[in-house]
Amino acid sequence: MKADRAEQEHERRVRIARAAFELFARSGLEGTSAQDIARAAYVSRTNLYRYFPSKTHMLLAHFERAVAETRSEALRRLNTGANPQAVWSVVTGRMADLGVRYRHLVGAVGQAVIGLPVRTVTVPEGAGPEREGKAPDAAPSVNSTQAMHTAMTLVALVEPVLLAMRRQGGLRPEADTRLLAAMFVDACLLALLHGGHRDQREVLRDWQERFTLLMHGALAPGERLEKLLHGDGPPPSTER
Repeated sequence: MKADRAEQEHERRVRIARAAFELFARSGLEGTSAQDIARAAYVSRTNLYRYFPSKTHMLLAHFERAVAETRSEALRRLNTGANPQAVWSVVTGRMADLGVRYRHLVGAVGQAVIGLPVRTVTVPEGAGPEREGKAPDAAPSVNSTQAMHTAMTLVALVEPVLLAMRRQGGLRPEADTRLLAAMFVDACLLALLHGGHRDQREVLRDWQERFTLLMHGALAPGERLEKLLHGDGPPPSTER
């Protein structure tokens, strides 16, 4: 019974986050109401507060799920002997595509992950879920635990590819792949927050320039970054 209830709770949480994201994608965070989300997720507005304290928490939950799915695909490819460079193209291509497609939501994700305040709609004193017309945003910002979890989800997406590159001899044996992955994640988010990218190719070009700077000194002797990044793999995937 407990297992069934836990599964139901998980499915409801996923459903709320997915429904909220679909609405955010069309109308943005500010343009989406609690009633909109509740109706789309088939729950009461009260339950929105029980599962997620804010709209940004809903956004991050769905974003983490998308990142985790991409990581599973990357690990599957690596475990079947795929070229790390090809997997790198898939990972960065998919994330760049999401960044461009949902550019109006990037700010909330990026600000939460890199520790900047996230603008929220605070519930007025004395107003419960039944009286609040806006989507729930009881907390003034995403707490550090949630932001750290999202950040580590992104790091966990990037690091396996760097580890594969190191095993292949492209990186120095002592290279700290966790640190490199974290720095790359921050650099990518900052690039997206800066804006101005017209399409996926511009994002990837920007990311490659930043990655080139970060990788200075981490390459194995005689290695070239161009070979490490591109290899003979296929062009970046834009699958969701």
